[in-house]
Amino acid sequence: MAPAHAHYDQKLASVYDQMYPIQADTDQAVAYLAGLLPPTGRLLELGVGTGRVAVPLAEHGFHVHGIDDSEAMLAKLRERDPKGLVTSRLGDFTATGTGERFDVVTLLMNTLFAAVTKEQQITCLRNARKQLAPGGRFVLQAFDPALYHTMSRPDLSVRYLGETAIMLDTLVIDRSQQIMVGVHTILDGGPPQTRRHMLRYAFPFEIDLLAELAGLRLVSRMGDWAGGAYTSASTGHISVYERAGERDAGTRPEDAAGPGEADCTAVRPL
Repeated sequence: MAPAHAHYDQKLASVYDQMYPIQADTDQAVAYLAGLLPPTGRLLELGVGTGRVAVPLAEHGFHVHGIDDSEAMLAKLRERDPKGLVTSRLGDFTATGTGERFDVVTLLMNTLFAAVTKEQQITCLRNARKQLAPGGRFVLQAFDPALYHTMSRPDLSVRYLGETAIMLDTLVIDRSQQIMVGVHTILDGGPPQTRRHMLRYAFPFEIDLLAELAGLRLVSRMGDWAGGAYTSASTGHISVYERAGERDAGTRPEDAAGPGEADCTAVRPL
């Protein structure tokens, strides 16, 4: 059984956008994903969170759906999306399906690593494939773990959450299991509040192998949303996959069966 994880409750949801103040990255992500979609195309974001990417895409006229396991995060999405342009659903995004197919399915901001075993990660990828339309693209964003994998002692850092709050982050790496444990302590004038998260990181070529087991095939990989090359110096990657079998002669994409599915517990990235 996977270890227990901290849930993205109301407190963490209230500071999530301050934890990741990356507007330039957001704008580039929205532009790239919009370029993959046909006019009024359909996109599903697994682990949609506060709608940082989903809402701007919906405002561009695309049909955007999102799944998330945190009601608090979905409440923040609704604040950002008062017109209700994004169709959101509460559920474990690693296993919950919509019963629909989409031109683009996304798994952004290291969310794949929220599944803490390789078996759970395969399940997440199978769920993405299941909801991907023939000819569609699955887009995954993740950090490159090379720098973290060399850590031999705990690391302490500080995030500024505005004028009156900070977050102290302690990070510990277990290289034998490729596990990253983060402890977040919020200091905002009230009693300190601490949350613990765990990730199971994977290297890009390892993700490709897991994707193959899930019935997906790598199409392209970039070092950033602007289209920069992925190199040995890259700190992250954006990898694009298609349903395996779509290029195989005599195989209808919709009939290409992926491996079976299993349950897994979803958590959010550090």
